Amino acid sequence: MNVHASLSVDAKHDKVLVTFRAENLSERRAWLPRSVAADQALTGRLFDLREHPGGAEVAYTGPWVKRGPMTAADFVELAPHSAHTHTIDITDAYDFKPGQHSYEIRYEGGALPDVRQLDATRAIEAAPVVFSHTAPPGP
Repeated sequence: MNVHASLSVDAKHDKVLVTFRAENLSERRAWLPRSVAADQALTGRLFDLREHPGGAEVAYTGPWVKRGPMTAADFVELAPHSAHTHTIDITDAYDFKPGQHSYEIRYEGGALPDVRQLDATRAIEAAPVVFSHTAPPGP
């Protein structure tokens, strides 16, 4: 399996939009977790978000959805020699500090070379991205 992932961040207009891009460079299909490839909202701590510099973890404050074991329906197919891009708004899911601050975000997850073998996940990760965000003052 030859799947490469990358992240980009648009932190304009009071939002933090994270775009995940995966590219399948192989001759075979691969499957991406629906949570990063298609879901409209986070249901758990999908991204590792840290203050930059310093590396202090930014708390995940979004919903936690308890799930059963993964099934084939939890994955999105990525055809050979194709790319898939999906954007998720994480603005309300992490505890961004009021004012302008810099952050580093990364994704470490997995993809499947065969959706019939759900225990054969292969690691994929995206290089960290540093971005600046200005959050409104707290209540």
